[in-house]
Amino acid sequence: MSRRLQMVKRRNPGAGGYLLLETLIALTVFSIAVVGMAEAINASIDAMNFLTQQENMRNRLQALLVEAKQKEKREEMVFSVDDQGSGIHYRTELEELKWVNRKKEPINGLYVLRAIAEFESNGEAAKETVEVYVQR
Repeated sequence: MSRRLQMVKRRNPGAGGYLLLETLIALTVFSIAVVGMAEAINASIDAMNFLTQQENMRNRLQALLVEAKQKEKREEMVFSVDDQGSGIHYRTELEELKWVNRKKEPINGLYVLRAIAEFESNGEAAKETVEVYVQR
């Protein structure tokens, strides 16, 4: 039996020389895969944070419209709010519409109420606007 073991050992005498090289190649491939997965996860987290910020801003704009519509006087409907946490400046505008009906008579008391969010995105000034028609 020892002779058979010796024959098995002699069959592939140089096969062990590539073990270190194979291990290094496998570790390199594994490292590249792990780095790629980490970058994909980081990109997903960044996208999720951006979408969460956008959702929060739109909810705040909608809340401003509801708050402004509840005001009795037109002058009270225009106001501004600064969100120190996110660095977004919110404001409302009221614009009177100069519409006429089919009889060419002016429609009085019709306004566009806008809620505007002003913020910086990628170093540039940006804004989001939501508007609703109100009659006073």
